[in-house]
Amino acid sequence: MSDLKNTERLDKILSNNGIGTRRDVKRLIRSGKISVNRIIVREPEFHVDGSSDEILVDGKPLTVEQNAYFMMNKASGAVCSTKSDRRKTVFEYIFSEDNRKYPGGNLSTVGRLDADTEGLLIITSDGNLIHRVTFPKYEVPKTYLVYLRDSVDDSEKLSYEKKLAAGVHIEAEGKDGEADCRPAVIEWKEKNQYHTKTSECPSEVCCLTVTEGKFHEVKRIFKALGNEVVYLKRIRINNLFLDETLKEGSYRPLTKEEIRLLDVEEKND
Repeated sequence: MSDLKNTERLDKILSNNGIGTRRDVKRLIRSGKISVNRIIVREPEFHVDGSSDEILVDGKPLTVEQNAYFMMNKASGAVCSTKSDRRKTVFEYIFSEDNRKYPGGNLSTVGRLDADTEGLLIITSDGNLIHRVTFPKYEVPKTYLVYLRDSVDDSEKLSYEKKLAAGVHIEAEGKDGEADCRPAVIEWKEKNQYHTKTSECPSEVCCLTVTEGKFHEVKRIFKALGNEVVYLKRIRINNLFLDETLKEGSYRPLTKEEIRLLDVEEKND
């Protein structure tokens, strides 16, 4: 049996993996229909390591969910932390049956979005995935829908494109020092197809794709270009796009194909 700190109560594991309510599984355990490593267990509070112990339910193996993978359409105003004194956290949008510890670990966000930024947020207990998607060496592309304060004419658009392709120098902000950003790609959008919260047409709309995650990076990039971001929404991470049918603040599990689209191949250090 594994160390106790890596285990969970048997009744909790069973209920979390669809066997029934906690009351149902307690009755099932006490009836002698559950075995752990081929030994019948009748105590609901018995601790089990879901990643290594063999659990049989009425003679059939139980596949324990090792990690959870959720896509959220983050709402503006929510913060990407587990606790906040002033604002609602993204974890408060997650139902209690999903917001729990998994054999792979506790839920965490894959990177962060600013409080006023909306859109694609991945929440998972898979620490290896978080590392591969967020660690700078993997250069995972992330695309943002951006509304700008000022209109940009054709010559200015060309100037933006050239500067972004070369890598924009951004000034220090907060505890984050000045830096040279990696090359980024901008795609201009037809602004008449977009609207602000008050239904007004924004001054300029574009999509910006970056491959790193510096503090307030997108906002600082456009500030360096002489403009200002007035609305920001992440719409893609790697090859995974935001499910636009998700309402703000809503979430759902990722499919296996979506996890594959999100993930990147491991690189040797």
